[in-house]
Amino acid sequence: MVFEDEQQSGSDGDWLVRGSGDPEEVAAYYDRWATGYDDDLDSWSYRAPSVVAGFAMEHSAPQRILDAGCGTGLVGVALRAAGFEGELHGADVSEESLRLAGETNAYTMLTTANLQEPLDFDDDAFGALTCVGVMTYVPAVEDAWREFCRVVEPGGVVVVTQREDFWEPRECPMVIDRLVADGTWEPILVSDAEPYLPGNDDYTDEIGVHYVVARVR
Repeated sequence: MVFEDEQQSGSDGDWLVRGSGDPEEVAAYYDRWATGYDDDLDSWSYRAPSVVAGFAMEHSAPQRILDAGCGTGLVGVALRAAGFEGELHGADVSEESLRLAGETNAYTMLTTANLQEPLDFDDDAFGALTCVGVMTYVPAVEDAWREFCRVVEPGGVVVVTQREDFWEPRECPMVIDRLVADGTWEPILVSDAEPYLPGNDDYTDEIGVHYVVARVR
């Protein structure tokens, strides 16, 4: 599925399904799509931001949260709606998405970041971290999840999503086990694949999403 105005909406279904590990390509794609992103995701019954916000609030009481790969701010809005009143920092590779996230007034601070590189935050800087719809574009899953744990204080939670079709190829279950074995985190929830974008013809029931909630040790 390709929308009629792909240059404006950026929502080329084939590109979304395929994903990309090139941060410059990802940034350019989401810069183009940013203005239509929220409406498109709403039309596809995208509920991952509210699900993740609920998990973050249920399993932690953080004063500071990092929304890694915040995009246009859907998770930030969901966190505020769920009652989070602390500092909310957003990081994303797309400058245009960050601009729109700023317009939500949900974030305390927004910064440009490539999640394939070390985050520019101190150790134990946050009480929780969310990462929704982003791991598609981050092939080195273990490196990213270890980095997420580095910036979250012991006892805090990391809440991430990973698409079903990347779950086994990128060895996510083994990564989870290795982070348990070396004392990095303790899983609270690792969900079965759940509906991801049920209103998108390229996803339907064929591509689901796993939710991972883990407490940093």
